[in-house]
Amino acid sequence: MAISVPERFVLLDGIRGVAALFIVHRHAELFFGRPEESSYLAVDLFFALSGFVLAHAYGKKLADGTTSPATFMTARFFRLYPLYVLSLLLMAAFFICLYVLGLPTPIDDLHRPINLSELGVVLLTGLLFLPAPFTITLNGALFLVSPAWSLFNELVVNTFYARWGVRASLRFILCIVFFSLCLLVVAAIEFGKLHAGFRWHEMYAGMGRVFFSFLVGVLIYRFRDHVPKFAPVSALLYLAFVCLVLALPISRAVRPFYDLAMVVAGWPVLLYLASRTVPDKIVGALSSFLGTASYAVYVLHIPLLAWTVFLLPSLTQGNAASLYGYAFIAAVVVFSWALTVWYDQPVQAWLKKRLRARATSRQTA
Repeated sequence: MAISVPERFVLLDGIRGVAALFIVHRHAELFFGRPEESSYLAVDLFFALSGFVLAHAYGKKLADGTTSPATFMTARFFRLYPLYVLSLLLMAAFFICLYVLGLPTPIDDLHRPINLSELGVVLLTGLLFLPAPFTITLNGALFLVSPAWSLFNELVVNTFYARWGVRASLRFILCIVFFSLCLLVVAAIEFGKLHAGFRWHEMYAGMGRVFFSFLVGVLIYRFRDHVPKFAPVSALLYLAFVCLVLALPISRAVRPFYDLAMVVAGWPVLLYLASRTVPDKIVGALSSFLGTASYAVYVLHIPLLAWTVFLLPSLTQGNAASLYGYAFIAAVVVFSWALTVWYDQPVQAWLKKRLRARATSRQTA
């Protein structure tokens, strides 16, 4: 009897990995200067990829009751938490170091002295994966590890999907998608772009972004079999398309239309086509490597950047700053891959084993 092997979407791993690199480049402005490109749209791509992959991994199990919503959400926390906690502790240690030395925060918009009581509150809310009531870090973000705002939003939509969305009718899902699209349009008008969602007054924009892209990813998975498979050579074209979209500088007048076009049409079409493409060995190996490192790259690059600039400030000065910046990105990728393979994956395996054992004991009882 043949054993069925779960389908793995290697090219989607590569797309996620490339998008994560652009996020690091965006935040490393001390090396590269203030970003003008469209790299923040990588977050919407992450949301769409997540919807597709989770629909593939859990959709049927959630729909037939094999996996409960509580078990699904526990698995999601287990997936995100080990690397996230490490990043949170690195960031807290950085702020404590600044406090001991009497230095202001060097990577935020405030450049003010560290307040330990505020740090304690933000650390506590961060450990609970909740937004803080105020900000002390990059760009006014509500998490000590600033990229965590998108992880919080994703956990919200994950809860919705597990509890209601997985069994919802197509009409209901389309209604939610349409309402989310309306939020995107409002955000694009208010902010002039879709780079929003990580501050309190932007929260509606973040929810619009995650609900639209995640549910579109779910729908693409539902109907992906209607698309023929494509030749491996097209895999390079899709990766190049991601690079072009995220690297392209857009004028302020065109920006809201460009952002909406990419989130509403560009990323969904890319996901639809790329999900039916199996790359060749070389592109597949690169995609697998970048995909393995991608989550650690995303969640760890802020504290790694903060510590690097603090310990080696000379790297950001002079004509060689951009070269050091690319070296930093390469080092982050290699370190993230190693940390994923030798720390995160073993911890994930142990946690999954505990989760399965708990589920088995409950069924037996």
